[in-house]
Amino acid sequence: MPEVKSCVIIAGGEVYEKIEIPENALVICADCGYQHALAQGIVPDVIVGDFDSYTGKLPDDPEIIHLPVEKDVSDTWFAVQYAEEHGCREFAVYGTCGGERVDHMIANLQLLHAMAEKDLKAVFYYKNQILLTVKNTSFRFSGRDYPEFSVFALSDQCIGVSISGAKYELKSIRLSNTFPLGLSNCCTADAFPEISVTEGTLLLVLTENQK
Repeated sequence: MPEVKSCVIIAGGEVYEKIEIPENALVICADCGYQHALAQGIVPDVIVGDFDSYTGKLPDDPEIIHLPVEKDVSDTWFAVQYAEEHGCREFAVYGTCGGERVDHMIANLQLLHAMAEKDLKAVFYYKNQILLTVKNTSFRFSGRDYPEFSVFALSDQCIGVSISGAKYELKSIRLSNTFPLGLSNCCTADAFPEISVTEGTLLLVLTENQK
């Protein structure tokens, strides 16, 4: 397999949105994420899983990696490790939220944090929202495209957290992962809010404009 820099992972949670596949991206399905790929006519490069949730027929062409049921990482987590080993640094991940297993969703949020700690650029997609991390840096986005957003501390403490260009602004505060001060913020259509943190990792949840 040629070295690639971006990866699309389709996990087994809920998928309502259209899955976008960038050119030359490595496409991996994690277990019943393959069902989502089938529904959208996507042919993956690799399918990984213990196949406790997908029990249908597996295709002949993609690489199939069978994982044991008893293991230390989830199928989705393994997919990220596989992609990283094959040169991927940028990830678009679908199917990480919703479904019947809240514990899987929590595990996926921890996965997003772990990816940030390894400086992997990741965006998780769910319905009309995207989840991403901001670590020791700043991030600016369009208020027209994402008029509502929330900011949470993934690290125990996030230091020097600032929010500008939004209804509720912060200036160089300490944000804790035990109090959701950054929940439910908003901005005007002509604004370009900026989120910054000098030390720590933030979870940023952006809600897309549906109008």
